[in-house]
Amino acid sequence: MEDCYIINAQRSPRGIGKPTGSLYRITAVNLLAQLLDAVTTPDLSHEIEEVITGCVMPVGEQGANIARSAILCSRLPIHVPGMQINRFCSSGLDAINLMAYKIMAGQANIAIASGVECMSRVPILADGGALVADPRVAFRHNIIPQGISADLIATYFQYSRTQLDSFALSSQQKAKNAMAKKLFKSITPIVNILGNVVLEEDEHPRPDTTLEALADLKPSFAMMGALAGYDDVACYQYPAVEKIQHRHHAGNSSGIVDGAAAVLLASRHAIKKHQLQPLARIVSTGQVGIDPTIMLTGPIEAIQQTLKRAKLTIEDIDLWEINEAFAAVVLRITDQLSIPLKRVNVNGGAIAFGHPLGATGTMLMGTLIDELHRKKKRYGCVVLCTAAGMASCTIIERV
Repeated sequence: MEDCYIINAQRSPRGIGKPTGSLYRITAVNLLAQLLDAVTTPDLSHEIEEVITGCVMPVGEQGANIARSAILCSRLPIHVPGMQINRFCSSGLDAINLMAYKIMAGQANIAIASGVECMSRVPILADGGALVADPRVAFRHNIIPQGISADLIATYFQYSRTQLDSFALSSQQKAKNAMAKKLFKSITPIVNILGNVVLEEDEHPRPDTTLEALADLKPSFAMMGALAGYDDVACYQYPAVEKIQHRHHAGNSSGIVDGAAAVLLASRHAIKKHQLQPLARIVSTGQVGIDPTIMLTGPIEAIQQTLKRAKLTIEDIDLWEINEAFAAVVLRITDQLSIPLKRVNVNGGAIAFGHPLGATGTMLMGTLIDELHRKKKRYGCVVLCTAAGMASCTIIERV
């Protein structure tokens, strides 16, 4: 079986996901096209065999196969096909994994995996869908919103509000340090139609965050849980929980942002043919499904599966990128698997930077590669939980 290598990884800065954000006037197609161009070169673009793009809300201007639309707006030739995929929050990572499988199987040599989400322009749940709209699905599986699931995790595993806020503060502090030291090397500035730069660094982090300020924020999901009956559903599914304690809020949950990212993948044959310099090798991947009520603890099983396939242990992994969907999610994963927090999200995570749904997995891959090279470490792991109780995981080795 072929090895699959990562040759280049680029991402946009994350823009605040509101009409006041710097990327609001940049369409998702334009944003993604800029990243497709950034990850390759003019002389290599005609060799690209396919583009796969993760996008969680593929409707409106993000619909109609945004991968192909972005190809046609980029410098890639028209013979390059595109495919859009959706596994909720892990879509960007799954785009990498799917393309890696094709290369490993000898069915492609050089291709691009990517992700995009413009949350200021296409909001969460814009696609509707049976998961949230069909009572027969929700009632049968006791499906609740992710925020309620996060509070269920915090309650069931007894994470206090102070623990969650302390983790959130740490994310902001690490992000502040990383940005001050300019540790992110894989950022592509985004330009408008006139070629003027509209955003060149992440604008969501709040470097002046304090524990006291976080403590003053009101829980985000208490009213939803009570009025819509979601708290009762969670307690019915997990009767050991007498009452949901709502401990997550805007400050210890992932932020709503716009962003895109792309990764150039190649076989050993393509590396030799085009004299490319690989950055990392895909070692193993994993995908799992779990109970859709608690839903966000899926990374625990995904990590175990991926480690088993790689014949590695927790101790072998030097750096971890665990998506900070909510503070309790990362705390539960690291506690259950005894992962040292000092190796996790060392430059901050989605609580500080925001979570552009379909793009996050692709972004985290670039962040991990940058840090593996900076610290000269060997193995790294990216893992994300998703809605409806799924998770995807990828282990890479620095080259």
